Amino acid sequence: MNIEKSNHPSRGIWHDQPATKWEEAYLSGNGELGMMVFGDPTNETIIGNHASLFLPMGTKFKVPDLREDLPEFRKIIREEGYEKALSFHYQKALEKGYPGLTMSDPYHPAFHLRVRTGVTDIIEYSKSINYQTGEITVQYQGDHHFYQSRSFVSRADSLIVYQMKSENSALSVKVEPEIYQVPQLDGDLTFFDDGFRLRYHYTKEDGGYTVIGKVILPCGSIIKSNQDLTITNTDQFLLVIKISPNLDEETIEETDLSYQQLYNRHFPLHQELFDRVQLKLTSDQERQRSFQSLMDEAQRQEQLPKTLIEKIYDASRYMYICSSGAATPNLQGIWSGTFHPAWSGDYTFDTNVQLSIASALSSHLEEGLHGLFDLIKSLLPGFRENAKHYYGCRGIMAPAHASRFGQHLHWNEDWPLQTWTCGAGWLGHWYFQYYRYTGDRDFLKNVALPYLEEVALFYQDFLVEDHDGTYRFTPSYSAENGCADNATQDVAVAKEVLTNLIESYRILNIASDKIERWQDMIERLPKYQINEDGALKEWLTPEKGENYNHRHFSHLYPIFQSREFTEEMDPVMFKASRLAFEKRLEAWLLNEDGDTTSTHGRMHTALCATQFHMPELIKEVIMLVIKNNCFYPSLMMSHYNHLEVFNVDGNGAFPQVIHESLVDYHHKTLYLMQSLPKELDQGELSGVRLPEQIVVEHMGWNLTEKVVRLTLNSKFDQQIKVKLPLFPDGKINNQSQQDFSLKLVANQPYLLEVRL
Repeated sequence: MNIEKSNHPSRGIWHDQPATKWEEAYLSGNGELGMMVFGDPTNETIIGNHASLFLPMGTKFKVPDLREDLPEFRKIIREEGYEKALSFHYQKALEKGYPGLTMSDPYHPAFHLRVRTGVTDIIEYSKSINYQTGEITVQYQGDHHFYQSRSFVSRADSLIVYQMKSENSALSVKVEPEIYQVPQLDGDLTFFDDGFRLRYHYTKEDGGYTVIGKVILPCGSIIKSNQDLTITNTDQFLLVIKISPNLDEETIEETDLSYQQLYNRHFPLHQELFDRVQLKLTSDQERQRSFQSLMDEAQRQEQLPKTLIEKIYDASRYMYICSSGAATPNLQGIWSGTFHPAWSGDYTFDTNVQLSIASALSSHLEEGLHGLFDLIKSLLPGFRENAKHYYGCRGIMAPAHASRFGQHLHWNEDWPLQTWTCGAGWLGHWYFQYYRYTGDRDFLKNVALPYLEEVALFYQDFLVEDHDGTYRFTPSYSAENGCADNATQDVAVAKEVLTNLIESYRILNIASDKIERWQDMIERLPKYQINEDGALKEWLTPEKGENYNHRHFSHLYPIFQSREFTEEMDPVMFKASRLAFEKRLEAWLLNEDGDTTSTHGRMHTALCATQFHMPELIKEVIMLVIKNNCFYPSLMMSHYNHLEVFNVDGNGAFPQVIHESLVDYHHKTLYLMQSLPKELDQGELSGVRLPEQIVVEHMGWNLTEKVVRLTLNSKFDQQIKVKLPLFPDGKINNQSQQDFSLKLVANQPYLLEVRL
């Protein structure tokens, strides 16, 4: 048979070398199932994943009941300090059966399957991912014949689909599912005439999961043994695989559909999601370049590589499309090839989950957040137990780490994460933002409002009063950077939660005395403070000094997340926030002796830099992740330098950095070109969503010609301002930006022409 060779995808990436480990695999997913393809053609490996597969380790997720010890805990904090108080708290927990710092149940693969071709003499190898369609292609010349495999995870049929073809040569291929030798799993493998079944029972609790594989041949034969299926006398075969997170007798329905027919059912669904938003920075010719060519060039030069940036942007949106829906991206998205992932590959709520979803709304992928909301709903019993047993509170308290359960067991004296209480409120940011972007009043009333009210209940019970009536957060923790009362992020998150609750009641026309209570709580929150350096303090108590050398930017929450104030609204606090940011840059980001490398820290740096209008810093952050080798061949990122720890939260944030650099909206003001590096001198962006249901239908810019054109559309009538922070003399529709105000009329496109 003649095989049509696949071209390198314009909206994708390709490589001329096979991957040697799972982290380097090429990836696909449909929000529930994930797959990875890697290895040389002689022994190609397929790994399957399911969003819900976290391995039960036998942990009893029971929070120690420390309610009666809270007064003494707070008394020791007040009189002797946190070191002794944390020791006291930990010892009391141990006395009550706490096992010590406990990892959440780890995310794990569903299966490894090897496709052994027997091919030896391999040339002209290439592999590619098409981000636009979700298809992985591997092709090569082997023993003087052309071979090609194509695969994807179907959105239409919820199957992993893999096809292999050979040109003018009969295949002789062994398909070998692996039986995992893992103490927490008890598996059995059964072969049928046309496929196989893997069933894994959990050994630490009831339940398990099932994998069904089916081989479909147009002709030829299948020989089964106790270890594999051998496919012969055919030039092609199709393998479809189903993963079920239960032990039911699963089957794959009989189908006479070909690979192409299955693909044709799938790709329009995936492509519609991908094509909603598009960034164009380069030419089709440049888009044909390989991963290695782009990366080698980028690491040699000092200029931002436009083609690579466009591909990282596409890969990052692809990550979210593949990983969200059934749940939300965990630390590894929806992929894993190991039973021992870093930090359990779990949902880490003290920054990583939030970064992984950072661009979901602006990228018009808002339905992916349903997976986040469903996940949190499943974890709420644990959140409530945390609030009740640690602090005697109603409402909810999120842990820093979770997978199957929301109970908080990941803490000890060195990592006192039980004192980090703002997690549920930070997650609440996305509930209200979902409404702001979509205008879904039913969601606001029935999902967002009840969640935020539970967060507020926790604050009502948790906060204590100082002698002047000001609230005090005690204990308090600025994520992974130390304990002291009144961590600035604690205050900022509580203020955002209460403000959003009041606004929700106003939107829904709900009259209640709760509004007066919440307003009173806002007024009694501690005021932000400025230290002797002139910087915003990370803890709002005079005795706690700063530790600038740290990868978390928690105290800058009012800047990068809640947008609590701008330079115009509060110039003093904005200036102090910027100075605190610059201190962090000097001591951590730009310091060779920084406490650790961290992609998530770099991405938060960039998200702050957009708000401080610092384009050169955006460039520096992007160059740091490129030059320190933080990209796998799929363009997924690593947590540390030099490809250490596969981790996708940087990908989740990357598109948001680009969006905010170009077009951002808050406080009824549209900010244009506020932090775009000069190397990105021209391009186009279309489909981006903004709060208050504003759509950027199209935006084009050319810095050489000093012109920006964009078309906006709003779902309702509204009046907005427009600002050009980097171009004070710029004009909008021939008017001074200081005098310009725009009336958007519902569903009517409005063209802006900006002269920089």
